[in-house]
Amino acid sequence: MHDTDALRRDHPIADVAAASGLELRRTGGRLTAVCPFHGDSRPSLVIYPASRSYYCFGCGAGGDVIDFMSRLHRVDFKEAVALLAGSRLPVPAAVPRALEGVVPEPDPVKVAPIVEAAVAFYEEAIWSRPRPRDYFASRGIHEGTVRRLRLGFGKPGITAELRARNLDIDVAHQIGLLNKGRECFAGRIIIPDLFEGRPTWITGRRLIDREPRYLNLRVPKPILGLRSARGETVVVTEGPFDWLTAVEWGFWAVALLGTHVPGKMVQLLERFDDIYLVLDPDEAGREATAELRERLGERVIPVTLPQGVADLNGLASHPHGRRVFTRCILEASRESRAATGRAA
Repeated sequence: MHDTDALRRDHPIADVAAASGLELRRTGGRLTAVCPFHGDSRPSLVIYPASRSYYCFGCGAGGDVIDFMSRLHRVDFKEAVALLAGSRLPVPAAVPRALEGVVPEPDPVKVAPIVEAAVAFYEEAIWSRPRPRDYFASRGIHEGTVRRLRLGFGKPGITAELRARNLDIDVAHQIGLLNKGRECFAGRIIIPDLFEGRPTWITGRRLIDREPRYLNLRVPKPILGLRSARGETVVVTEGPFDWLTAVEWGFWAVALLGTHVPGKMVQLLERFDDIYLVLDPDEAGREATAELRERLGERVIPVTLPQGVADLNGLASHPHGRRVFTRCILEASRESRAATGRAA
């Protein structure tokens, strides 16, 4: 078994990308390159050495060096880890092959019923299994929110379910629901993104903290919850469980699902007058906060969580978590209005 943290540390993503044949250009503290994962016509892939991560503002691919290897070689997580552990760095020829043409996107008309079938199947499963229900409860997410947001659990059997509904198994493989016959979301907590109650995307989280912690469906990654958010004010979180916590407490909220968000996605937040930004208090979170403030201006109001709280969901176990968070929101609002002169 390999130490994945050590692999990330010992194999800087910039070095791996360069060894793979990418031509890197430095822009401040970042590096840019033509993305090898889609038909990129200009450098839209950005490497962030400080956070050991990358993000493509063209196709939405992003992650760490293991994810980079996985996508480049079209292998799973374990195989990508093995490549790095054996120092079997990708050969430059892999990049031109990836750029020969754009991989055809699956037909959205075929994708939609597959996602709906999967969410319905996993949604039903949670009520016959106490362990995932207990997990949600341990993180402050209760039955009403589980039902309303169609949260679920990845029980085995989705392949048979899709066949019973005469749905396209090949498309299920294309979007990452299946992989060489393996049911990718089995054993995971299921969190869908909904539009008028219909699921359009899925992320799955392991019940125990092992890598990869989250697995996303291979369809364009959304800003989680954006199409359901109403009003002029929104709480913007980083991860899915931070979002679930805010929704549980009655806030209109969305999750960026990371810290690197394409410009076209950020523009979707411009419809809100007040954006309370609650990202993790680490280097990546602080960098993303500064970048979003630069893009969206004074409407972005950074919220500081109490000392020792790693993220918003960390407040869920506090006996008065909602009240504490509301005070954090009010304090951030007062500080912002005092600094900018905006009216209350």
